[in-house]
Parts: sequence; structure tokens; C-alpha cells
Amino acid sequence: MDSVDQLRLLDAIADLGSLSAVARARGQSPSTITLGLQQLEKRVGIRLVMRTTRRLALTPEGERFLIVGRRILHDLDAAMNAVTDREHLSGDIRLTATNDFGRAWLVPLLDVFMRTHPQVRIALMLTDAVLNLAEDGYDFGIRTGPLADSRLSARLLVRGTRLVCAAPRYWRKHGKPAHPRDLARHNCLVLVRPGAPQSHWSFREKGRVFSVSIAGDRTANDGGALREWAISGAGIVLKSDFDVEADLASGKLETALEKFAIADTNLYAVHPYGAAPSRRVQALLDYLTERLGRDVRKLS
Repeated sequence: MDSVDQLRLLDAIADLGSLSAVARARGQSPSTITLGLQQLEKRVGIRLVMRTTRRLALTPEGERFLIVGRRILHDLDAAMNAVTDREHLSGDIRLTATNDFGRAWLVPLLDVFMRTHPQVRIALMLTDAVLNLAEDGYDFGIRTGPLADSRLSARLLVRGTRLVCAAPRYWRKHGKPAHPRDLARHNCLVLVRPGAPQSHWSFREKGRVFSVSIAGDRTANDGGALREWAISGAGIVLKSDFDVEADLASGKLETALEKFAIADTNLYAVHPYGAAPSRRVQALLDYLTERLGRDVRKLS
């Protein structure tokens, strides 16, 4: 690997958090990724990456190095775009995202992107179902993780947390649960996908992840419908923090069981391995990464 490719490798490690995930995303062997990292660390003379119990993370020196490295990559890409006229994008982009996130965050961001690139055409499918991106002809999808499909290349957009929420009047009537197992006595609103209702919610206690069985009198295949029911006082819903930010700020919803929340429900842009994104798709991914990383991070 040359120096630029090693910088891109370190950037990918920071985003994906594991050498195997980076290897899959780049279509290379784990040994090649490991060797590239070792060569970069040898070249700069410092340790850039450390292994924690759950994932790889940058050392403080690695974080400072990547800040400069990303600036170099950005300037290099900008220079390449300038001489190849890449700023003039055109053509179709097909993508899919979840209902709540798509309406609240994605639609307005796509408006801004299309004003900058008026010759780009967007086809957006909002659904909480997990679609086959390759078979259905999508350039990429935006999904919450952890991701189960190892055939997909993933790009981290923003880190998030799932929150247990209900309307204030529901909590006043039924009380807030003190522990996740208390949810068995509550009316929980269940998201259903084909053959896979989400009837178990995951939590963390003293470093251990566990799940509890939940049930209620309403199910839906649309997270937006569950959110509206929760706002009306019908029951409890489990939602990503970026999906209910406005409802929490306005007081329509209140959270419970915050200390048990799992804080790694992240948002990814995914596409099938071997399908290199076009220039227009790459430009949109770069734009979404920058804007979501800035705007959604304000919530934390």
C-alpha cells in the first residue's frame, strides 16, 4: 500500500472498528489489512490503533494523526475532482431507508444535495423492511446496526442509542419500569418484519447484554405508526434517539430505563460487496456522512 491508501485504511478502521470488517469492505484479506496497518505504524513510529474488549479504537495519537490525514485525503480528492470535472454529477441514485429516519432527516438533506446537483435524480424507498439491495437494484441502503448481513459493505454515518419511550400520560397512569424485566407488565408496541417480529428488546447491565420478551396489543411494520401510537398514550416503543429527538424535546415522549440502554445502535450506509459506488453515489455518501455526523451528533 502507498501512503494515501494507508491513510484510507486507517480512516476505514476508525469507522468500522474491526480489521475483518475493513477487509470485507475493501475486498481484501485480513492479513493484507493487518500488514497495511503495521506498515503505517512503523512509518510514523507510533501506535495508532488499540484493541478494546469490543472493538478496535484509535489511540490518542491515532486520533490526532487521523484528523490531519482526513484533511489530506479531503484536499487530495478535491484536487482530483477539480481536474476531472467531477463536480458535475448526473444520473439516477436509488436508495432505501427506514420510515422515521427517512422522513425526519434524509428527505430534507436530499433536497439540499439535489439543489447542488440538479442533474441527479433520486428514487427513495422508505420502508422498515430489510430489502435485498442487489436484487432490488438499490445503490445503497441506510440501516441501523449491528448489521447481520456480512455480504454488505458498511459505512458508518452516525452513532446512536435505542431508547424506551412513552407519552407522559402513559407513564403517569402505569408508572415507569425500574428494570427491563418490568416491561412484561406493560403494553409494548412491536415492530414486525416478514417472519421476524421484534418481540425481544436488548439491554445492557454491568457490561452484560441481555434481552427481555415484550408484548402488547398493537403491532405494525412501520416504525412511524408505532411512534404515533406511543405519542397518543397507547404504549411503550423502542426507538433510536435520532428518530424521536423532536418528540423528546417537545415533551410528547419521555424515556425510561436509560441506564440500561445499548449505546451502539449505529446508522450505516450499506451496499453489496463488489459493487463500487458511482461518482454520484459516492458524492451523496460523503455529503450524508458529513451532515449527519454534524447534525445528529448535536443530540448527544
